[in-house]
Amino acid sequence: MQMCSVVPLLLPCIAEQQKFRLIPGDLVVAEGAEALLRCEIHNAAGSVQWTKDGFALGFTQSIPGYPRYSVLGDSGQGIYNLRIVNVTLEDDAEYQCQVGPYMHHKLIRAKARLTVIGK
Repeated sequence: MQMCSVVPLLLPCIAEQQKFRLIPGDLVVAEGAEALLRCEIHNAAGSVQWTKDGFALGFTQSIPGYPRYSVLGDSGQGIYNLRIVNVTLEDDAEYQCQVGPYMHHKLIRAKARLTVIGK
């Protein structure tokens, strides 16, 4: 919720910071299964992306070079879940949901470990 003075030059506008509503949690899945890393943001203002072991996967729902990966959800509701289908051992990694800074909003990030159990 944003609250602003009628006379903005006298009192600055105070707005709530973006923050996590749901932080991604560690996940253990079997090879060949589907993984869903959940991330929900309250008052999202910055751009949202996922990283894999520090490598930025980008800001779009379909992730170039990663055809088994997609971001599911609704940006209007602040939902940015990372879905990985047909999980392989190469997907075993640390993932991070990141929300970039925007105006007075600070960068926020949360990590989760995906552990893949071989067949």
